[in-house]
Amino acid sequence: MPDAVRLFRISACALVLGALVSPAAFAQSLDATKIGAINLSHVARMSKAGKEGLARIDEAARKKTLEVEAKAADLKRQQSELQKTSVGLSARALVDLQRAFEKSRVDFDRLQQDAQKEIEALQTQFEIAFRAQLAPVIDEVSKEKGLQFVFGFEQAAIVWWNPATDISEDVVKRLDARK
Repeated sequence: MPDAVRLFRISACALVLGALVSPAAFAQSLDATKIGAINLSHVARMSKAGKEGLARIDEAARKKTLEVEAKAADLKRQQSELQKTSVGLSARALVDLQRAFEKSRVDFDRLQQDAQKEIEALQTQFEIAFRAQLAPVIDEVSKEKGLQFVFGFEQAAIVWWNPATDISEDVVKRLDARK
């Protein structure tokens, strides 16, 4: 948006607000508005509660990866056996062997999908529980700092910010103090 258009819109809004609110009250309300920002992923990575939750997710993902890798090795072994033993088998026996291999391949695909869904579900559960745990802490820190708004870096399209408005470290300290 060109600067002239933006300036015009801001001026028009100021005129409308000036007509509705006394100039002194308007200036005072602008001075009183304090905004904070929080980096939720930073809080999750740095706080004890976040580290514990992320470690549980990582451990579950590691176990699922090992399970999938074992099944992949088994599937590869089956494929190798199928190729070796297919020579000299009757057509019926070969079809049965191929059918068994195909079933194993489908089971492997399902195992991979299920593992991915389980990890995603754990991540979602963690996010919901962590945000519920964070809400009162963010509320406390925001009230102490006299903030009217707190934006999450991940959700808002922030193009510039003053690092002094970041309450992430305060929230980490307060959250850790609750443990």
